[in-house]
This record gives sequence, structure tokens and C-alpha cells, in this order.
Amino acid sequence: MIKNYREPQSSFMSVEKDLTIITGKIMENKRLQRLLYYTDQYALKRESIIKDNKGKEIQRIGHPDLNENQKAELFSKNIKIVPKLYVDGSVLTYIIITFDNFTTNATNPEFRDNIVTFDIICHFDQWQLEDFQLRPYRIAAELDTMLNNQKLTGIGLFQFLGCNQIILTDEFAGLTLMYSAIHGGEDKNYNKDQRDLLSPIDEQQYIDDFNETFNKDSKRKHY
Repeated sequence: MIKNYREPQSSFMSVEKDLTIITGKIMENKRLQRLLYYTDQYALKRESIIKDNKGKEIQRIGHPDLNENQKAELFSKNIKIVPKLYVDGSVLTYIIITFDNFTTNATNPEFRDNIVTFDIICHFDQWQLEDFQLRPYRIAAELDTMLNNQKLTGIGLFQFLGCNQIILTDEFAGLTLMYSAIHGGEDKNYNKDQRDLLSPIDEQQYIDDFNETFNKDSKRKHY
């Protein structure tokens, strides 16, 4: 048994769970994937083939849905969870997800509220889609439809706070979407939930490894 060890119980523990839910929803949304991956004006158009009178292909318009490898690329290039943007010449549309402004809940000080921000950044050449649609606003619409008034972790709802336009450079601009999130009792159970995922053998191995490391450190001389 590990003595004098206190498991972390904090609203900050909810961040990784929220990220898992948010990115999971993105992976389920084929339209959003298309808007991020394909850079031309036909990003949302289903792939179609135009043929001549002899049945010979003369033009392809639109795109197929993303395959698994292409989806995986989104998380290494287009979707960022660290607030740093490295502009890749081949990637021209980005979503940066950040968690900010943690405050004590006004009615229950045991819980904390925070703001989740989505920075949607697009190269100006990729803004315009078909039929006067603008890529940043279509991405914002998909995110808002997926997330607004949806329950994530703890208590409360994921609620829309506002949206502002941002201009970064003479090449990149977009929108900032902001949502409030309220977290509660589920955060306290995070570590317990993680332990429940371990088999008894794995849990005992964790305890044994911890004790071995702890005892080894305690025997070292300190100066």
C-alpha cells in the first residue's frame, strides 16, 4: 500500500477528457474533415466524373470522403492542441483548440468553470467555396452544431459565448469561437476511473513499481 500519497483531484483533470470528446466528434464529421483537408472550392462537393459523348472522362469535380490515413494527417497537421501555429506550405486551414480563463464556479466553489476556444485559421486563397460560402464560417457552423449545448464532463453544458474575426497576417485570417464549460464531480473520479480500467495484475504492478522507485529514492544520500 502506498502511504502519504494523495491523488490529484482538480478541474484541470477534465481537459484531456474534453479534448478526447471534441476530437472524437471531429473524427465523426465528414464535412468538417473535408473542409480541413481539401483546399479548393469544391471541398464539400461529392466526387463526380464528367464524360464526353464517347464515355471518356474529361473532368473530375469534388472529392471522396477521407480515408483513415488522411484522417490521421488532420491531427498532425491541421488540428492543433498546443497554442503554436507552424504554417506548413501544403496545409492552409487550421483549428487550434485551447483551454483558458479557469475561474471558481459562482454557486459552487468546489467546481471550476473555463472557456474553450477554437481558432479557425485559413489562408485567404482558401476562404471562398461554392455558392458564396466562406470556409471559416462553414467550419464554425460545423463546430457549433456539434458542440453547442452538448454535455461534456462534470456538470453543466458546453455553451456558446461568442465569435470574433481574427486577422493574423496579410495571408491568414479566420474566426475565434468561444464556449463556456462547467466541470464538477466527474473530475474527482478521473483517477478512480483510470484505475478501474486496469486489471488487478496491472494495478498491483503499478503499486510495486511505485514502491520500488520510492524506496530506492529514499535510500539515496541527500546533501
